[in-house]
Amino acid sequence: MTLAAALSYAVVADRTPRPRNADALMFQRLDGSAAGLASFRGQAVLLTVWATWCWSCREEMPALARLHRSLDGRPPAVIALSVDRDGAEVVEPLLDQLNIADLPVYLDPTGASVGQLSISGLPTTILFGPDGSERGRWFGVRAWDEKPMIDEIAALLARAPQGGAR
Repeated sequence: MTLAAALSYAVVADRTPRPRNADALMFQRLDGSAAGLASFRGQAVLLTVWATWCWSCREEMPALARLHRSLDGRPPAVIALSVDRDGAEVVEPLLDQLNIADLPVYLDPTGASVGQLSISGLPTTILFGPDGSERGRWFGVRAWDEKPMIDEIAALLARAPQGGAR
């Protein structure tokens, strides 16, 4: 399936407030050291939950990496959280295959993030505002580096939070 076809089936951003403490979400860096969503507090974060076995995830990773590069340190911080049980052992070879070197990728080999963030399918991307509120949620493949998507993210970040917190 092409990216354009996948986009035609994708669900629009779900802005339903989800009260939860996502700050408690813990994961690992590729080197195995501990990290967590709390370390991003005060920053807007675009968090994509994905897996190497998910073909849709593989399709959108290059666009996510291009978005990260194009932002050049401007908000939101773009991070990809892999829920592969085998962790870096399977993630790093795929990143090499896709020629993705600069996208911040983290690991959740326990899959705890799926339950904590109420994720029902992959890829799922959640936009958190700097205050920790969930500003948007997308299911399925997106053209993250294209202007309409970048504009949608900017508009969601510009709006006041509607409830829910990390």
